[in-house]
Amino acid sequence: MSGFTNLLLTLLLLRASLTSTSGDAFAVDSIWYFTADEIEIAYRYQQNFGQRLGHPLKARDCYFGKPDFVASFRGKEFVAPCQFILQTTRHLKTILEKGAAKYLFPLDLDHAHLAIPTDVWREKYNQTNGPEILQQILREPTLVALYHTAEHLSEVDPKNSPMSAQAENWKAQRNILAFYDARPLQILPPNPDGSAHERVEGHQTVVTFFFLEHPLAELIVSALGKSHSFDLSFDDDMAEQSLGATAGMVR
Repeated sequence: MSGFTNLLLTLLLLRASLTSTSGDAFAVDSIWYFTADEIEIAYRYQQNFGQRLGHPLKARDCYFGKPDFVASFRGKEFVAPCQFILQTTRHLKTILEKGAAKYLFPLDLDHAHLAIPTDVWREKYNQTNGPEILQQILREPTLVALYHTAEHLSEVDPKNSPMSAQAENWKAQRNILAFYDARPLQILPPNPDGSAHERVEGHQTVVTFFFLEHPLAELIVSALGKSHSFDLSFDDDMAEQSLGATAGMVR
């Protein structure tokens, strides 16, 4: 059972318990969407009892002036630029400070899709196979990341709590385009139906990477007076499927 599935099952059981004891509907009747209060409870559970990501990148030295670190994907190690770690940390800091996300875990923000302009993809990378794509694009100046937040935040919150009062602004900023050349992040306008942007216009999506807060994690982002320790990894089932599909396109 994956950590995300375990977290969802735990939250559903908690919701059932709270509903039975309070006599009120604690959230909308959904196994996918949760209220802001429920997401906060699930985040506290993750902090106290949750699992770490498997195969986290060992990149703490990037915060101390190192130019590169040893990354891994599918058991293969390669030298990657610390610029990727530093800029990703900048992205997460800005997203948290803008209120576009509150937590680095699956019910809010836990992944990003790396993409490069389509013309650059065709010119430089469309003959590159598998993990070698990842090794090269991390140094690509035109690299961007599409972040999705609040994907499990419900539209309706019958409790009308202080947390839920912030939910509208939270979800309105759920599509964020970020750059690895230090440019400011862009909040993309939401789709008319409120759904997430699946891709960046004019770009080829290459791979998804994942991150997760955990007290034992070695990467750190500080935002709004709070430190968030998190792991970052490419070795996730969904990440492998994403990169595998891209590699299949070029063979």
